[in-house]
Amino acid sequence: MTIKAARPPATVPRHILDATAALLSHRGYEATTVRAIAAQVGIKAASIYHHYASKDAMVVAVMNEGVRIVHDAVVSALTALGPGACPRLRLETAIQAHLRSSLENSDYTAASIRAFAFLPDAVRAECRADRRRYEEIWRGIVEEASRAGLVRPGISLDVVRLMLLGAVNWAGEWYRPGRLDINTIARDFANLVFQGDGSVEAKPAELRSAPPPTQPDHQARSGRP
Repeated sequence: MTIKAARPPATVPRHILDATAALLSHRGYEATTVRAIAAQVGIKAASIYHHYASKDAMVVAVMNEGVRIVHDAVVSALTALGPGACPRLRLETAIQAHLRSSLENSDYTAASIRAFAFLPDAVRAECRADRRRYEEIWRGIVEEASRAGLVRPGISLDVVRLMLLGAVNWAGEWYRPGRLDINTIARDFANLVFQGDGSVEAKPAELRSAPPPTQPDHQARSGRP
């Protein structure tokens, strides 16, 4: 089953999607009906069908828009750093961009996070491509950090990536302006996960995890290097 309108056409009134995003974010999928969306906008339910074939088509549009917002913000911020930026700076920049964009567009991003697990299988399937495309950006950031020696040996890079995504996605639930600024949050998230600053070329992972060489017996007894 294909649910069309994965991205809102330019001709669709934005307030219809705004209402859908607000309902998904605050009331959930089941309560987000075409009738409820129409009531929120102040139009007849039948008018919505001029733009979307179904409720699920609107849900897909909102979900993908929420992911697109943070994807585009993170890509833009990383591109502005240039190719020479160290992995740690790239991570902090990605966290800052994700948090700012998600908090500024909270209904769309919150809907894409809170409602996703409760969607019908067919709707989730229509949303997965954009989500995976965004996750690949974070996979690259974590792999760069690992090559730079910022990830402790033995820690799964998938676990690091999923933990970071979980942290930035759910920050909107506890973030309050004036309590912590976004730059501080980004720095502290990086400190929790990574070691060092990534500014010096790291040893290969197999050398970082290898035990130190054993000294010959006569050197060990004498204490000489």
